[in-house]
Amino acid sequence: MPPVLETGLLNYFSSVFPALLVFVLVFAILEKTKFLGQENKSINALVAIFLAFIAMMSQDIITIINFIAPWFVLVFIFALLLVFIYRFMGASEGDLTDFIKTDKPVQWFIFAIGMIIVIAGISHVYGQRLLPVTTGDDVTEETPSVITSAEGENVTTSTTSYSRNVASVFFHPKVIGLIFVFLVAVFAISLLTASPGN
Repeated sequence: MPPVLETGLLNYFSSVFPALLVFVLVFAILEKTKFLGQENKSINALVAIFLAFIAMMSQDIITIINFIAPWFVLVFIFALLLVFIYRFMGASEGDLTDFIKTDKPVQWFIFAIGMIIVIAGISHVYGQRLLPVTTGDDVTEETPSVITSAEGENVTTSTTSYSRNVASVFFHPKVIGLIFVFLVAVFAISLLTASPGN
């Protein structure tokens, strides 16, 4: 008996949903920014439809959108839960909007999360494809583990797997230690340079 939530038929619409997302986002941005002039909904809709069709014709763009869209949804749900917690603790909607509009570190943090997701999506599509170009002839077979010792010795990033190379770099003890030192420095600088009223 087939399952109740059968999603196999949705695979036939795998290129329609990203194109629809492109149309909605482009149309909303054009309507909000008035980039093409005042009260030009028909022109905004035509531009959005045109860009959506271009996106639908490129399999790489469809793959990137299919990769990054769930991550943005996850970040949005997490942010929504944080807003609920702040509202439950007594903060008003105006306080939250003013905080996001005026606090530069929060704006940069949101921008950094978005850029990390976009870069991860692009590397997901083009990373393995561009790996032979960047590695040349000095490529070994895939290693059985990402890190072979606790000290990070004998770790290679010249394997035939792009994802394994990325994992070997980011989960290397030296890189994790460097990220930790950077985080401590960022928080120390932000706390030491903050005004007394904040």
